[in-house]
Amino acid sequence: MRIKIVADIGGGITLPVNYNHLLAGVIYRFLAESDPEYAAFLHNEGYAAAAKRFKLFTFSQLMAERRRITGDKIHFRSTLTWYVSSPVERFLSHFADTLLIEGRLSLGQHHLQIKDVTIPRIPRFRPEMRFRCLSPIVMTTTREHHGKQAMHYCMPDDPALPELIRQNLIRKHEAIHGRAPHDDTLTFAFDKVYIDRRHGRVTRLIDYKGIKIRGIMCPFRVTGSPALIQIGYDCGFGDKNSAGFGMVDI
Repeated sequence: MRIKIVADIGGGITLPVNYNHLLAGVIYRFLAESDPEYAAFLHNEGYAAAAKRFKLFTFSQLMAERRRITGDKIHFRSTLTWYVSSPVERFLSHFADTLLIEGRLSLGQHHLQIKDVTIPRIPRFRPEMRFRCLSPIVMTTTREHHGKQAMHYCMPDDPALPELIRQNLIRKHEAIHGRAPHDDTLTFAFDKVYIDRRHGRVTRLIDYKGIKIRGIMCPFRVTGSPALIQIGYDCGFGDKNSAGFGMVDI
């Protein structure tokens, strides 16, 4: 499930282009004000599955009809829309509690009044669906580089990416439900027509607290287990979801 937040920006605001950490900070602060113990658990531990740990939430980029990027700054000149998503009821209830009590978002020096908070309709998950990205999809793996194992960010044409996406969703399912899905089939493919139209320029490099993260902003199609597709919709596709990556919409 997800929460849609609409915020008033008055005469406009300016944020650093790399603002993901500000949004993640809002989420953890809201959780800490409602339930400090749960916020500490989520921040320091998370939900475990197959030696991996997941926060089991994601969030979108800030969206506005009027915005402009100048250097390392982004200028918003119209109402902001922001989505936060998780399959964990405890997470959503604590986040929403503080959001409704405070009635504002604090991003750096800006304090934005909340205009509206809604719960979007949950879609019907089918064996074949198309999605667009609300934040870049990141998929990492370890590969040899100059004789040493190093982290590698998959690009849209990486043949290993679909299987990595599938395995990631299976582990998230195990973290949520305590078991593997009954149906673990899944195929994943980015929209090649869109990529060609963009001349291959579908990746974004984002700095998250000094870490350079390469993500992909491109529509895609998935076929297979509706349960796994729903996990991707609720938690985010790919990894680094709790840093604001992998959120999608139909």
